[in-house]
Amino acid sequence: MAMLRADLLFNFLFALLAYIVALLLQVNPPSAPDMTPPGNLIAAITWPAGDEDVDLWISYADDFAVGYSNKSATVWSLLRDDLGNKSDTTPLNFESAFTRGLPDGEYAVNVRCYSCTKVPMPVSVEVRLAEGGTVWSGVVDIMKSGQERTAIRFRVADGQVVADSSNQVFKQMKRKS
Repeated sequence: MAMLRADLLFNFLFALLAYIVALLLQVNPPSAPDMTPPGNLIAAITWPAGDEDVDLWISYADDFAVGYSNKSATVWSLLRDDLGNKSDTTPLNFESAFTRGLPDGEYAVNVRCYSCTKVPMPVSVEVRLAEGGTVWSGVVDIMKSGQERTAIRFRVADGQVVADSSNQVFKQMKRKS
């Protein structure tokens, strides 16, 4: 009888050990999340807190411009249309957009004061590569409500910003009707 109990106990412990080993083999070690920023190029604008509505307009080559009334096109997508304090839970005013890919061609970033009661309106603009390199950063002053200004225009070739291709010559962007 003592031998039967020892056999049962040994078999139970062996089965329990086999179960634990099988369970451990199913557990995967946590891997580092593979998070990459959306897009290859990111454009962002910020302006002082208040009711002012400033819009980011971006374009690629001869494509339709992307902004509040056209949220995406072939290359650009607008992430947020900020209306100032309207329908907002924070005093922060910002808009941002990103590209899907980085095809060769000309890129342009405009800012437009849709509705500004305080002028001049300083608008901070940053254009950067998702890899972290800044293409351009600066402040564009909007002098009257309804005014649109080009912050930066530049060219891309072979996935790289072409050196000395940037300028601030106004670009009238093609908009959808």
